[in-house]
Amino acid sequence: MANKILKTLVNNIGYKILAVVFAFILWLVVYNIDDPNKTVRFTTNVMVENESAITDMNKCYEVLNGTNTITFSVTAKRSVINKLEDTDFVATADMNRMIMNSDNKSAKVPIEVISRRSNSSLKYNGKNQYLEISLDDLVSRRFMITADTTGQVADGYALGEVTVTNPNVLNVTGPATIVDKIDSVVATIDVEGMSMNLSDNVLPVFYDADGNEIDTTRLKYNNTTVTIAAKILRVKEIPLSFTTTGTPSGDYRVVEITSDPENIRIKGASSVLNPIMSLAIPAEVLNVSGARDDLTTTIDITEYLPDGVELVDAADATVTVTVRIEAYQSKTFTIDTKDITVNGLEDGYELAFEQNSVTVTISGLQNDLNRLSAADLASAIDVSGMEEGLHQVNLEIELDETNYAARMVSVEVKISKKSSENGDSNDDNPTDDTSDSEDTSAGNDNN
Repeated sequence: MANKILKTLVNNIGYKILAVVFAFILWLVVYNIDDPNKTVRFTTNVMVENESAITDMNKCYEVLNGTNTITFSVTAKRSVINKLEDTDFVATADMNRMIMNSDNKSAKVPIEVISRRSNSSLKYNGKNQYLEISLDDLVSRRFMITADTTGQVADGYALGEVTVTNPNVLNVTGPATIVDKIDSVVATIDVEGMSMNLSDNVLPVFYDADGNEIDTTRLKYNNTTVTIAAKILRVKEIPLSFTTTGTPSGDYRVVEITSDPENIRIKGASSVLNPIMSLAIPAEVLNVSGARDDLTTTIDITEYLPDGVELVDAADATVTVTVRIEAYQSKTFTIDTKDITVNGLEDGYELAFEQNSVTVTISGLQNDLNRLSAADLASAIDVSGMEEGLHQVNLEIELDETNYAARMVSVEVKISKKSSENGDSNDDNPTDDTSDSEDTSAGNDNN
């Protein structure tokens, strides 16, 4: 039995071996048809290793031309490659392998790609790529932070001091080409509608000399936010008041003092502003000694502001003051003697003026004189203690001495005793009273 089986196995052995080989070939063909090789493109980001190799050179780098992302193709069996995704690959650039270009301002770093799985069965196509970088000096500088605001405070209020704290200085490190462009670092606080002090933490913004904002992506600084505070103050409008020192020449006088602006707006705490009604400029600022013409001068009023008070508008600090100076003019007025009040005439005496009118010269500023008339001149004489006879009596004129001056003038009067014929001694006789009245009237007519 065994011999029979053995004979069967070895019988036509050549054909049997050929059949096995053919069957294997057939299986291989079928397998390749069902699971062929496939090529797929993948994309992944490049991770940088050993950056200290650049920083140790006191340099920094920037990736050029988007080479921090790499695209490559992989060939493998369909059954393998269909299971792969972009995240299954790792691309690295080791800065220790950096190849410096001849300009010493750029370099390239070989990129190595591996798969987290099935790496041995994968064929990479075009994986010899490079990370291209530019090199720059690494520098550090300190910048003072400038305070700024946006928006408008509430009506009746004004912006006071705005300060930056915690910190007010930034230490900035980065590429020299970027750091050297920095002209200012600004912290801005929004005060729109505010009526009380406020504080906020804000991001500082970097600007170049042209006011363009600088991209800070590649910069490092010690604080990402800074604290900025703004004081909100009350506003009050007050007039300016002026006095002068010295005396103008001769008959010249100070007519008026005007200023541009006439009023100023000040700001400060309510407790400070409430008692302030005006801002008085010291007299020594306006010296009119010997002046014959108008005096115009420009003064800075900030030095006269009380402590804790500021101007709302800095332009108001410069005030133009004009002192108008005019010479006294003269004007003559005629006063009827019948309009002169007589004081001090003793009982039993009568007075008569020797002229019907008297001329009076009044000095003053032209505008004031133009407003004055004879009817405004209240005049009087005092004859107290005077006896019978002719007398020269000074005429007294009631005037506003701050605006006018009257030249001394006298009038001639005659004082006489009343005669008994006029009936002045007999008060019970009405006829005598009438006669006396008629005599007095006649005397006035004669004057």
